[in-house]
Amino acid sequence: MLNTSGVVIFGPGSEWLWTMLQFVALSVTFYAIYRQLRLQQQEIRDNTKVLRAEAHHNCVLLAQRPWEFLLRDEGLARVVKRAYESPEALSDVEWERASNYMYMQFNAWEYVYYQDKDGSIPRQLMVGTDAYHKSIIASKPGYVRFWREFGHTFDDPFRSYVTAEFARRAAANEARGVTGP
Repeated sequence: MLNTSGVVIFGPGSEWLWTMLQFVALSVTFYAIYRQLRLQQQEIRDNTKVLRAEAHHNCVLLAQRPWEFLLRDEGLARVVKRAYESPEALSDVEWERASNYMYMQFNAWEYVYYQDKDGSIPRQLMVGTDAYHKSIIASKPGYVRFWREFGHTFDDPFRSYVTAEFARRAAANEARGVTGP
């Protein structure tokens, strides 16, 4: 049996009342904080979606930009095609135009590479971009010349990534007895 003589359970001098009021106040505070954190979490998710959409848009825009130049300028398209196939046959001016074009392509690839590393874009965008550039490395001697002359202008880890791909393609070609890229 509990002896409650002299103990006030409710009323101005009650420790139980003040303890209960503190508990209610803390419960309300914790609930308010929880609701606020849930709202902030949703806001962060929404903002992340917007930023990912912008990053995706920027990647696509940057990657398509060099192609737009080729579509608008037939002379550049001819120079780039020749640069891809036989870069040594170009004049200095033609090589300058072609290498600047290729530089834009590598810049786009680099941008997509780092956006992928940051998780800022859908993985599929990197897969497609990577496959496209690796197919060019495998088939276009102009890319080999470009990377030999301008690869140092890119920083690691992208530079090492691309250099390893060039080495891998060269080794595969050598194993097959193919000369060139």
